[in-house]
Amino acid sequence: MSSGPTEEEVLDAFAVEPSHDTATIRHYLQVYPQYAEALIDLSRELSREIPEHEPLSDREIAWIDDAVQRYAGGPSSSSFAPPTIAQCRAAAKELRVPRQVITAILECKVAVETISRRTRERLAAQFNATLEGMVEALSGPQTSASRSYKADERPSVGEKVSLERVLREAGVSEETIADLVSGDD
Repeated sequence: MSSGPTEEEVLDAFAVEPSHDTATIRHYLQVYPQYAEALIDLSRELSREIPEHEPLSDREIAWIDDAVQRYAGGPSSSSFAPPTIAQCRAAAKELRVPRQVITAILECKVAVETISRRTRERLAAQFNATLEGMVEALSGPQTSASRSYKADERPSVGEKVSLERVLREAGVSEETIADLVSGDD
């Protein structure tokens, strides 16, 4: 018993069409006449000219926020956005560590509790984040760009390691290691 696609599915399909010209809208209206009103509204919205320097209205901002929350899995209590490359470089320079250490921290490979509070505060400042938001984000499961490729077997997530271990493996000086992992909590 197939009842066909829902209105939302049809609108999503229409929205991702490479062209929203007359031929495309006519095709969708012929195939899905039951969704004609919604298709026409969406077509008008997609073809609407938006002035480049005009600020968004409150309605548009609310609509964008709603869409982001829906597609991101709901509202996030974390106020941590992935840092830019420049921020990562600056953090590595500030902490006197190779960038691979910053990458390991951001990929949640380092147990956050092994990073001294002062070091966490310095990282949060470099990343323009709240300490709580950053800690929450870095306490999550490991992530890695290298695991995003197809493989014959499901990738396994390794155990989180201490910051001290990552620093030693990266060849960081003992003085810097002591500075970054000292128990000042």
